[in-house]
Amino acid sequence: MQKKRKLGTEKLSEFFRQFSVLISSGLPVPKALEIMETDETDKRFSIACRDLRLRMIDGMLIGDAMAATGCFPELAVQMIRSAEMGGHLGAATMRLSTHYEKEHRTEGKIHGAMLYPKILLLMMIFLIMFVFLAILPTLEPLLVDAELPFLTKVLMDMSHFLYEYRYFLPAAALILIAAWQFLITRPGIRRGYDRTLCFLPVIGRQVKIICTARFCENMSSLYSSGLPIPFCLKYTMGTIGNRYLDGKILEIMTQVRNGKLLSEAIRESGCFDKKLAAVIVTGEEAGCLDEMLRRLAENYEHEADLALAKLMNLLEPAMILLIGALTGFLILGIMEPIWNMYGSIGG
Repeated sequence: MQKKRKLGTEKLSEFFRQFSVLISSGLPVPKALEIMETDETDKRFSIACRDLRLRMIDGMLIGDAMAATGCFPELAVQMIRSAEMGGHLGAATMRLSTHYEKEHRTEGKIHGAMLYPKILLLMMIFLIMFVFLAILPTLEPLLVDAELPFLTKVLMDMSHFLYEYRYFLPAAALILIAAWQFLITRPGIRRGYDRTLCFLPVIGRQVKIICTARFCENMSSLYSSGLPIPFCLKYTMGTIGNRYLDGKILEIMTQVRNGKLLSEAIRESGCFDKKLAAVIVTGEEAGCLDEMLRRLAENYEHEADLALAKLMNLLEPAMILLIGALTGFLILGIMEPIWNMYGSIGG
C-alpha cells in the first residue's frame, strides 16, 4: 500500500481550526468532518476528512483514526488522544491550530529568507558557465602564441573540459542534486551534517536558538494537553528539524524516565540554549511548568525570528564576497595574458 503524504502545516492549521469551531458549536464529530469534507479547494484535505470520518463511523476513536489515515503528524495524534481522555477536545484542537499556524509562518520566513541567497548562487553558477563556455573559447585563438600564466592555463583546461562535455552538464547537475538529496536523508550523514551546523562559529548559536524555539513550542503544546514529560519528549523528537538534537532529546528522555528532573537533564545535555534549563527549573520548583513552557515558547519565538534575521545578515554578505572573489579570480586569469601581450608589444 502506498504511504500517504502528511498534510502540510498550512492545511493542518486550517483543519484543526475548522474542526475546533464546529465541535465547539455542538456538532458531532462525524457531522463536523462531513461539512469539512465539502471543501473543494484541496483534494488531499477533502480525502483526509472523508477517510477520517469513515474510520470513526466504523467505531475508531478520533486519535486512532487520525493515526490510521497517515495524514497527521504524531504530535497531533498524541495530543488528540490525550484530549479525548481528558474531555477537552475543542481546546486541544484550537491549540493545535495555533501551533501549526506558527509552524507555517516559521517555514514561510525560512523559505523567504533563503530566496535571496539562492538567487545569488544561481547567478554565480551562470557566471562561471558563461565564462568557461563563451568567453574563454572565444579568447583562446588570440592567445595561441602567447606564454600563458599558470592561472590562465588552469582556466583554459577547465574550459576545454566543460566545453567538450557541455551537453552532459545538465544531466550531471541533476545527478549531483539527486545524490545530495539521497545522502542527506541517510540518518548518519544527516546527523553529522546537523551536528556540524550546531557547532559552527556564530552560526551554531543561531541554529540552536531556532531549534530551542521549536522544542519549547512543541513541549508546551504536548504538556498542556496532559501528556507526561517523557511522552512529550518522545513526540517532540523529529519535529525540531535537527537529527543531532533529536538524539540529545532521546538522552534527555532516558534520564527523565530514570528520575532526573527535566531541567537537570537539559542542562547536562548542553545541546539547547543555556537559558532554557535555568527557566524550566523555576517552573518545576513553583509547580507551574506548563505556564513556564508556554512563556518560553512565546519568548523563543521572538528570539528565533531575530536568529533567522542574523543568519541571513551573515549569509548574504558572505555570498556577495564569494561572488566578488570568484569574479576577480576569473578576470585576473583572463586579463593577465592580455596585459603581458601589451607589455611585450610596448617593449
